[in-house]
Amino acid sequence: MDSSSEFSRHNRWVYPGFLGLFLLIGLFAAINPPRTFVFADSDAALKETARRLAERVAAIPGLHGPLRFEWHPQGNWAEGEGTRWQDSLRDAFDRRALQLSDEAGAPALAVYAAETPSEVVLTAKTHVGDRDEVRIVALPRSLLPPAELRVAPVRLKRQLLYESSDRILDAAWFSDGEETYLAILLYKNFDVVAVRLDPMGQIQQTLPLNVAGLKPTRDPHGELVFHGSQSSARLWGKTCDFSWNSAVEAKCRTEKFNMPGDSAWPADAVLTSPCGDANWTISDPGGEPTARAVLRLAPDGATQSSSATLTSEFPGPVLNFSPEQNSGGALLMVRNLSTGNYEVYKISLACGD
Repeated sequence: MDSSSEFSRHNRWVYPGFLGLFLLIGLFAAINPPRTFVFADSDAALKETARRLAERVAAIPGLHGPLRFEWHPQGNWAEGEGTRWQDSLRDAFDRRALQLSDEAGAPALAVYAAETPSEVVLTAKTHVGDRDEVRIVALPRSLLPPAELRVAPVRLKRQLLYESSDRILDAAWFSDGEETYLAILLYKNFDVVAVRLDPMGQIQQTLPLNVAGLKPTRDPHGELVFHGSQSSARLWGKTCDFSWNSAVEAKCRTEKFNMPGDSAWPADAVLTSPCGDANWTISDPGGEPTARAVLRLAPDGATQSSSATLTSEFPGPVLNFSPEQNSGGALLMVRNLSTGNYEVYKISLACGD
């Protein structure tokens, strides 16, 4: 048989086979287009999103620089996170030859940032000629690392439990085996008084400690400590032991140690989320003694500048912090700048936004 005719017959079977295979591959590719995998790296996600927005802005017809860059985040964006976004956007605009200027007279290039439960949305707006131009890009929140997400949605609850015109040194829960009470340590008329509140918040017992030799101070601090049926009040230079169930006067002794007001913010300032496994660390509110305090909580692995941070403003400076044993809540002692009173708040986490 002629080799050319054999090759021809062979091709009549092989070519259609290859053609069918290519058609099958093409059909599969059309149904399942190639996927671009983006790793959950916050900087990479930011840069890619900024690049896409810069490309769309650069393509606006008739747009010329210099432009005055404006950043308008919606809601409570952490300062550190906002700075990262701005740096990424400025770099992306520069790479697209979009000249930026700080001149007040330059046309504005405003970027609005908003967060939804599933996305971070950037909207760029500028004015060209007689028209407004708007360009939008969105970043799925799933592309951000877990530390930048809100974990399980939670909110910070607070409840005012007690207030007094006298200085509140400390507050803590304690139990006598049957009931749970709230104990308050007051600095009243240059003496220290222990107060017990029942579960309804009514004063049930008042115990003046009559501390002999306690020096007056402008910045008093104290701490309540419980050991079984006995309680102790640690003060500046003194420790007083007393019992809620005994008429015997408190026994005080000289003792020196670091008071809560002299030490750093406690390491156990943590709340446990009832909605997941995350622990929320409470940062030191710091601030001035004549300013409102903003409490910041961040989940495990997140920084205090993360978008996952919860914030809550109080009517004055936070003077003391007392965690609950189960970490589900805590007590804060605050001075209300509006009324001048001292207040005790219970804070805890609750599920939902």
